[in-house]
Amino acid sequence: MEIMGRGFRQIVRETPCYFHLLTKYVSYKMFDKKSPIYGSADIINVCNLHCTHCYWWLNRKENEELTVEQWKKIIENKFKKQHVFIVTLVGGEPMLRPDVVELFINEFPKRVCLVTNGTIPLKKYEKLYFYWVSIDGTEQIHDQIRGKGSYDTARKNVKDYISKHGAKAHKDIWISMTINSLNYKTVKDVAEQWYDYSNKIAFQFHTPFAKGDPLWLPFGPQRTKVIDDIISMKKNFDDNYIINPTKHLELLKKNWGGKGTTPIDCPTWSILSVDHLGREKRPCCIGSADKDSLKPICEDCGLGCYSVSICYGMNG
Repeated sequence: MEIMGRGFRQIVRETPCYFHLLTKYVSYKMFDKKSPIYGSADIINVCNLHCTHCYWWLNRKENEELTVEQWKKIIENKFKKQHVFIVTLVGGEPMLRPDVVELFINEFPKRVCLVTNGTIPLKKYEKLYFYWVSIDGTEQIHDQIRGKGSYDTARKNVKDYISKHGAKAHKDIWISMTINSLNYKTVKDVAEQWYDYSNKIAFQFHTPFAKGDPLWLPFGPQRTKVIDDIISMKKNFDDNYIINPTKHLELLKKNWGGKGTTPIDCPTWSILSVDHLGREKRPCCIGSADKDSLKPICEDCGLGCYSVSICYGMNG
Protein backbone atom coordinates (compact mmCIF):
# COMPACT_ATOMS: atom_id res chain seq x y z
CA MET A 1 0.00 0.00 0.00
CA GLU A 2 1.24 3.46 -0.92
CA ILE A 3 -0.20 6.93 -0.46
CA MET A 4 1.44 9.48 -2.77
CA GLY A 5 4.55 7.30 -2.95
CA ARG A 6 4.75 6.77 0.82
CA GLY A 7 4.68 3.21 2.13
CA PHE A 8 3.09 2.02 5.38
CA ARG A 9 6.38 1.93 7.33
CA GLN A 10 7.27 5.43 6.18
CA ILE A 11 3.88 6.74 7.26
CA VAL A 12 4.30 5.13 10.70
CA ARG A 13 7.78 6.69 11.12
CA GLU A 14 6.35 10.08 10.22
CA THR A 15 3.59 9.98 12.84
CA PRO A 16 5.05 12.99 14.75
CA CYS A 17 5.07 14.97 11.48
CA TYR A 18 1.39 14.21 10.89
CA PHE A 19 0.61 15.36 14.41
CA HIS A 20 2.20 18.73 13.61
CA LEU A 21 0.31 18.87 10.31
CA LEU A 22 -2.98 18.23 12.08
CA THR A 23 -2.16 20.86 14.70
CA LYS A 24 -1.35 23.41 11.98
CA TYR A 25 -4.60 22.68 10.13
CA VAL A 26 -6.77 22.88 13.25
CA SER A 27 -5.04 26.09 14.36
CA TYR A 28 -5.70 27.60 10.94
CA LYS A 29 -9.34 26.53 10.77
CA MET A 30 -10.24 27.46 14.35
CA PHE A 31 -7.98 30.41 15.10
CA ASP A 32 -6.81 31.58 11.66
CA LYS A 33 -3.24 30.91 12.76
CA LYS A 34 -1.11 30.52 9.65
CA SER A 35 2.01 28.35 9.80
CA PRO A 36 3.96 27.01 6.77
CA ILE A 37 3.35 23.40 5.82
CA TYR A 38 5.85 23.07 3.00
CA GLY A 39 9.30 24.46 2.33
CA SER A 40 11.11 25.57 -0.81
CA ALA A 41 14.81 26.35 -1.05
CA ASP A 42 16.79 27.79 -3.97
CA ILE A 43 19.97 25.99 -2.99
CA ILE A 44 22.06 27.36 -5.86
CA ASN A 45 22.15 30.52 -7.96
CA VAL A 46 23.59 28.88 -11.07
CA CYS A 47 21.93 26.87 -13.85
CA ASN A 48 23.32 24.99 -16.84
CA LEU A 49 20.34 25.99 -19.00
CA HIS A 50 18.66 29.29 -19.82
CA CYS A 51 15.02 28.36 -20.36
CA THR A 52 12.82 30.93 -22.09
CA HIS A 53 9.95 30.53 -19.61
CA CYS A 54 11.95 30.49 -16.38
CA TYR A 55 11.24 33.14 -13.75
CA TRP A 56 14.60 32.55 -12.05
CA TRP A 57 16.64 34.54 -14.58
CA LEU A 58 14.44 37.59 -14.01
CA ASN A 59 15.55 37.98 -10.41
CA ARG A 60 19.08 36.58 -10.51
CA LYS A 61 21.68 39.00 -9.13
CA GLU A 62 24.19 37.70 -6.61
CA ASN A 63 26.56 34.85 -7.46
CA GLU A 64 27.33 34.21 -3.80
CA GLU A 65 26.32 30.83 -2.37
CA LEU A 66 25.97 29.46 1.14
CA THR A 67 28.14 26.72 2.63
CA VAL A 68 26.71 23.44 3.89
CA GLU A 69 27.08 24.67 7.47
CA GLN A 70 25.15 27.83 6.67
CA TRP A 71 22.38 25.78 5.08
CA LYS A 72 22.30 23.57 8.15
CA LYS A 73 21.57 26.62 10.31
CA ILE A 74 18.77 27.68 7.95
CA ILE A 75 17.29 24.20 8.16
CA GLU A 76 17.31 24.34 11.95
CA ASN A 77 16.20 27.95 12.37
CA LYS A 78 13.57 28.11 9.64
CA PHE A 79 12.32 24.77 8.35
CA LYS A 80 12.61 22.57 11.44
CA LYS A 81 11.66 25.28 13.89
CA GLN A 82 8.37 25.70 12.07
CA HIS A 83 7.87 21.93 11.57
CA VAL A 84 7.83 22.10 7.77
CA PHE A 85 6.75 18.72 6.44
CA ILE A 86 8.14 18.46 2.88
CA VAL A 87 10.90 20.56 1.32
CA THR A 88 11.34 21.13 -2.41
CA LEU A 89 14.86 21.90 -3.61
CA VAL A 90 15.10 24.22 -6.58
CA GLY A 91 17.61 26.64 -8.05
CA GLY A 92 19.15 27.32 -10.55
CA GLU A 93 19.84 23.66 -11.07
CA PRO A 94 20.06 22.03 -7.62
CA MET A 95 21.91 18.98 -9.00
CA LEU A 96 24.95 21.28 -9.22
CA ARG A 97 25.06 21.37 -5.39
CA PRO A 98 25.09 17.66 -4.40
CA ASP A 99 26.56 18.55 -1.00
CA VAL A 100 23.52 20.64 -0.10
CA VAL A 101 21.14 18.09 -1.62
CA GLU A 102 22.61 15.37 0.62
CA LEU A 103 22.35 17.64 3.66
CA PHE A 104 18.62 18.24 3.13
CA ILE A 105 17.92 14.58 2.39
CA ASN A 106 19.64 13.50 5.59
CA GLU A 107 17.81 16.14 7.62
CA PHE A 108 14.44 15.33 6.02
CA PRO A 109 14.56 11.63 5.04
CA LYS A 110 11.92 10.79 2.41
CA ARG A 111 10.59 14.34 2.68
CA VAL A 112 12.70 16.09 0.03
CA CYS A 113 11.58 16.65 -3.58
CA LEU A 114 14.38 17.54 -5.96
CA VAL A 115 13.46 19.66 -8.99
CA THR A 116 15.80 19.12 -11.94
CA ASN A 117 15.94 19.79 -15.66
CA GLY A 118 17.23 16.22 -16.03
CA THR A 119 20.35 17.10 -18.01
CA ILE A 120 22.67 15.91 -15.24
CA PRO A 121 22.82 12.15 -14.51
CA LEU A 122 20.44 11.28 -11.69
CA LYS A 123 22.05 9.94 -8.55
CA LYS A 124 20.32 7.31 -6.43
CA TYR A 125 19.54 8.76 -2.99
CA GLU A 126 17.95 6.19 -0.72
CA LYS A 127 16.38 8.88 1.47
CA LEU A 128 15.06 11.08 -1.35
CA TYR A 129 11.29 11.34 -1.69
CA PHE A 130 11.42 11.80 -5.47
CA TYR A 131 12.83 13.76 -8.40
CA TRP A 132 10.65 16.35 -10.12
CA VAL A 133 11.91 16.21 -13.72
CA SER A 134 10.77 19.22 -15.72
CA ILE A 135 9.50 18.29 -19.17
CA ASP A 136 7.95 21.03 -21.25
CA GLY A 137 6.59 19.33 -24.34
CA THR A 138 7.62 16.83 -26.95
CA GLU A 139 11.24 16.90 -28.10
CA GLN A 140 10.98 19.80 -30.56
CA ILE A 141 8.98 22.07 -28.24
CA HIS A 142 10.96 21.13 -25.13
CA ASP A 143 14.23 21.93 -26.91
CA GLN A 144 12.79 25.19 -28.21
CA ILE A 145 12.14 26.21 -24.59
CA ARG A 146 15.15 24.65 -22.84
CA GLY A 147 17.84 24.34 -25.50
CA LYS A 148 18.79 21.90 -28.25
CA GLY A 149 19.45 18.37 -27.03
CA SER A 150 17.99 18.95 -23.55
CA TYR A 151 15.06 16.59 -24.16
CA ASP A 152 17.19 13.66 -25.34
CA THR A 153 19.63 14.18 -22.47
CA ALA A 154 16.86 14.22 -19.86
CA ARG A 155 15.18 11.14 -21.34
CA LYS A 156 18.47 9.25 -21.48
CA ASN A 157 19.31 10.13 -17.87
CA VAL A 158 15.89 8.97 -16.67
CA LYS A 159 16.08 5.71 -18.64
CA ASP A 160 19.64 5.09 -17.42
CA TYR A 161 18.52 5.67 -13.83
CA ILE A 162 15.72 3.11 -14.15
CA SER A 163 17.94 0.62 -15.98
CA LYS A 164 20.66 0.87 -13.35
CA HIS A 165 18.47 0.79 -10.24
CA GLY A 166 15.71 -1.66 -11.20
CA ALA A 167 12.06 -1.68 -12.18
CA LYS A 168 10.85 0.12 -9.05
CA ALA A 169 13.25 3.00 -9.71
CA HIS A 170 10.60 4.64 -11.90
CA LYS A 171 8.76 5.49 -8.66
CA ASP A 172 11.51 8.00 -7.91
CA ILE A 173 10.68 9.93 -11.09
CA TRP A 174 7.80 12.40 -11.16
CA ILE A 175 7.25 14.61 -14.21
CA SER A 176 6.37 18.28 -13.95
CA MET A 177 5.02 20.09 -17.01
CA THR A 178 4.50 23.86 -17.07
CA ILE A 179 1.94 24.56 -19.77
CA ASN A 180 2.40 27.63 -21.96
CA SER A 181 1.40 28.98 -25.37
CA LEU A 182 4.12 26.93 -27.09
CA ASN A 183 3.46 23.50 -25.60
CA TYR A 184 -0.24 23.33 -24.69
CA LYS A 185 -0.99 21.06 -27.66
CA THR A 186 1.54 18.47 -26.46
CA VAL A 187 0.05 17.74 -23.02
CA LYS A 188 -1.36 14.33 -23.98
CA ASP A 189 1.81 13.37 -25.85
CA VAL A 190 3.99 14.20 -22.84
CA ALA A 191 1.83 12.10 -20.51
CA GLU A 192 1.92 9.14 -22.89
CA GLN A 193 5.63 9.39 -23.70
CA TRP A 194 6.69 9.47 -20.04
CA TYR A 195 4.13 7.09 -18.54
CA ASP A 196 6.45 4.06 -18.64
CA TYR A 197 9.36 5.98 -17.09
CA SER A 198 7.70 7.86 -14.24
CA ASN A 199 5.49 7.39 -11.22
CA LYS A 200 3.38 10.55 -11.48
CA ILE A 201 2.90 13.61 -13.63
CA ALA A 202 1.67 17.05 -12.58
CA PHE A 203 0.57 20.01 -14.66
CA GLN A 204 0.65 23.72 -13.94
CA PHE A 205 0.61 26.85 -16.10
CA HIS A 206 3.24 29.43 -16.91
CA THR A 207 3.00 32.51 -14.69
CA PRO A 208 3.99 35.81 -16.35
CA PHE A 209 6.03 38.57 -14.73
CA ALA A 210 4.96 41.19 -17.27
CA LYS A 211 1.81 41.90 -19.22
CA GLY A 212 1.96 40.72 -22.81
CA ASP A 213 4.20 37.74 -22.01
CA PRO A 214 3.87 35.64 -25.21
CA LEU A 215 4.26 32.39 -23.26
CA TRP A 216 1.21 32.98 -21.08
CA LEU A 217 -1.84 30.97 -22.11
CA PRO A 218 -4.72 33.36 -21.39
CA PHE A 219 -7.91 32.41 -19.59
CA GLY A 220 -10.52 31.51 -22.16
CA PRO A 221 -11.69 28.73 -24.50
CA GLN A 222 -8.20 27.46 -25.42
CA ARG A 223 -7.00 27.14 -21.83
CA THR A 224 -10.33 25.68 -20.70
CA LYS A 225 -10.12 23.00 -23.40
CA VAL A 226 -6.59 22.04 -22.32
CA ILE A 227 -7.80 21.62 -18.73
CA ASP A 228 -10.90 19.68 -19.76
CA ASP A 229 -8.67 17.37 -21.82
CA ILE A 230 -6.42 16.75 -18.79
CA ILE A 231 -9.48 15.95 -16.66
CA SER A 232 -10.60 13.43 -19.30
CA MET A 233 -7.08 11.97 -19.50
CA LYS A 234 -7.07 11.27 -15.76
CA LYS A 235 -9.46 8.37 -16.43
CA ASN A 236 -7.15 6.83 -19.04
CA PHE A 237 -4.16 6.25 -16.76
CA ASP A 238 -3.79 3.74 -13.94
CA ASP A 239 -2.78 4.48 -10.33
CA ASN A 240 -3.74 8.17 -10.45
CA TYR A 241 -0.80 8.89 -12.73
CA ILE A 242 -2.01 12.47 -13.24
CA ILE A 243 -1.92 13.76 -9.67
CA ASN A 244 -3.76 17.05 -10.14
CA PRO A 245 -7.15 16.80 -8.40
CA THR A 246 -10.05 17.66 -10.73
CA LYS A 247 -11.08 20.48 -8.38
CA HIS A 248 -7.59 21.93 -8.70
CA LEU A 249 -7.63 21.81 -12.50
CA GLU A 250 -11.02 23.53 -12.59
CA LEU A 251 -9.55 26.31 -10.44
CA LEU A 252 -6.84 26.97 -13.02
CA LYS A 253 -9.43 28.03 -15.59
CA LYS A 254 -9.68 31.46 -13.97
CA ASN A 255 -7.95 33.95 -11.71
CA TRP A 256 -7.58 32.53 -8.22
CA GLY A 257 -4.36 34.17 -7.11
CA GLY A 258 -4.85 37.88 -6.60
CA LYS A 259 -4.98 41.34 -8.10
CA GLY A 260 -2.04 42.58 -10.12
CA THR A 261 1.09 41.50 -8.30
CA THR A 262 -0.69 41.25 -4.94
CA PRO A 263 -1.78 37.81 -3.71
CA ILE A 264 -5.26 37.83 -2.14
CA ASP A 265 -6.82 34.37 -2.00
CA CYS A 266 -3.47 32.65 -2.53
CA PRO A 267 -2.17 30.97 0.68
CA THR A 268 1.40 32.16 0.23
CA TRP A 269 1.95 31.52 3.93
CA SER A 270 1.65 27.75 3.39
CA ILE A 271 5.10 27.51 1.75
CA LEU A 272 8.21 28.85 3.47
CA SER A 273 10.41 29.85 0.53
CA VAL A 274 14.03 30.95 0.78
CA ASP A 275 16.47 32.06 -1.87
CA HIS A 276 20.10 30.99 -2.37
CA LEU A 277 21.17 33.17 0.56
CA GLY A 278 18.50 31.88 2.92
CA ARG A 279 16.35 35.01 2.67
CA GLU A 280 12.60 34.60 2.56
CA LYS A 281 11.08 35.26 -0.86
CA ARG A 282 8.07 37.50 -1.46
CA PRO A 283 5.29 37.31 -2.36
CA CYS A 284 5.72 33.59 -3.00
CA CYS A 285 8.13 30.84 -4.06
CA ILE A 286 8.71 32.39 -7.50
CA GLY A 287 9.16 35.85 -6.06
CA SER A 288 12.31 37.40 -4.63
CA ALA A 289 13.77 38.55 -1.32
CA ASP A 290 14.66 41.80 -3.09
CA LYS A 291 11.66 44.13 -2.87
CA ASP A 292 12.74 45.91 -6.07
CA SER A 293 12.85 42.76 -8.20
CA LEU A 294 10.17 41.81 -10.71
CA LYS A 295 7.10 40.16 -9.21
CA PRO A 296 4.86 37.47 -10.69
CA ILE A 297 1.43 38.64 -11.84
CA CYS A 298 -0.79 36.97 -9.25
CA GLU A 299 -4.02 37.42 -11.17
CA ASP A 300 -2.51 35.40 -14.06
CA CYS A 301 -0.90 32.77 -11.84
CA GLY A 302 -0.88 29.14 -12.89
CA LEU A 303 1.24 27.63 -10.10
CA GLY A 304 0.07 24.21 -8.97
CA CYS A 305 1.50 24.38 -5.45
CA TYR A 306 -0.63 27.16 -4.03
CA SER A 307 -3.77 26.44 -6.04
CA VAL A 308 -3.79 22.86 -4.73
CA SER A 309 -3.67 24.27 -1.19
CA ILE A 310 -6.79 26.31 -1.95
CA CYS A 311 -8.56 23.11 -2.95
CA TYR A 312 -7.80 21.72 0.49
CA GLY A 313 -9.43 24.68 2.20
CA MET A 314 -6.48 27.02 2.72
CA ASN A 315 -6.66 30.66 1.67
CA GLY A 316 -4.62 33.83 1.85
